[in-house]
Amino acid sequence: MPESRPPAEQAAPVLGGEEVPRAAEVAPVTFVGGTGRSGTHVLGQLLSRNEWLALIPVEVRFHTDPDGFPGLLGGDVTLEQFMKRLRGFWWRGFQTRRMRGLFRFVERERFDAAAERFERSYAADPEGACRALFFDLLAFRAEEEGARGIVEQSCDTVAQAGTLARVFPDARFIHVVRDGRDASASRVSQTKGLVRPRTRVEGISWWSERIEAIERGGEAIPPGRLLTVSLDELLEVEGTRVALRPLFRFCGAHASKGPRRFFRNRMSLAEANAERWREGLSAQRAECIERLYAEALERLEAAGARSAPLLRRTYERASGGNGPPLAYVYDRERG
Repeated sequence: MPESRPPAEQAAPVLGGEEVPRAAEVAPVTFVGGTGRSGTHVLGQLLSRNEWLALIPVEVRFHTDPDGFPGLLGGDVTLEQFMKRLRGFWWRGFQTRRMRGLFRFVERERFDAAAERFERSYAADPEGACRALFFDLLAFRAEEEGARGIVEQSCDTVAQAGTLARVFPDARFIHVVRDGRDASASRVSQTKGLVRPRTRVEGISWWSERIEAIERGGEAIPPGRLLTVSLDELLEVEGTRVALRPLFRFCGAHASKGPRRFFRNRMSLAEANAERWREGLSAQRAECIERLYAEALERLEAAGARSAPLLRRTYERASGGNGPPLAYVYDRERG
């Protein structure tokens, strides 16, 4: 889309109109999280098109699942239980009609050596051992690509920031949001009634619970380390550089040719299935979904949720509003 003004003269699509400062360096790990079906994977792909950022291609989850780092470091899971899960489901497990896990991209020799080092060292330094395990298993992705940091996209990274911000004090966190009606409808379609949420009404409750947990988790992230991004609003921004500049400045990188090309060619409102939530619904059922979603938005706003202004702007746009896109909320460093 042609830009009406040079990028440097266009207002940043950030709450308050402020510029996100460029990070002094690329973080060893940037965590991308969301409710699920919110755009975490496509945002991870976008980031990885920059040569300084290497993508972990699957959700590894051993650092975010309740019986992973959070349960282990919180005392709810024993080391033996964690190791059984690590060598079992997180290595190779069946979920949603296919096999998932670290086996898809980590060599077995690397995995076994990392697991053994972790098991030996955990008692002496639990948090240090967790950090070392994570990088022992995953940092090779950056090394192979000559990158400076990795991007990891397990959905619950922000929700579990109470643990992750301690283990990875130099990490950066990105929370990706999407219209909850579309995200929940996509989730219901994905699960095919096999697990919750099984219905569209249940989907709104699922989405609301997930995003509220993410907002609570975000409270543990130090100022300057969290960026909230609306996928819906990002795709409304006029001009690729204007849209991507806050995101890549936050990551300490540049919106280089690779990300700009990916954004133009692979990301669009059509690809994002915006407003698809209405498909197949009667007028009465659509009205029910609208009411439940409006109530969920009001609860987020009352709680002062970071994502609320972004979600509200998208909701108003879908209802006929035409304000300028609002794609980012940045938790600036306190002076």
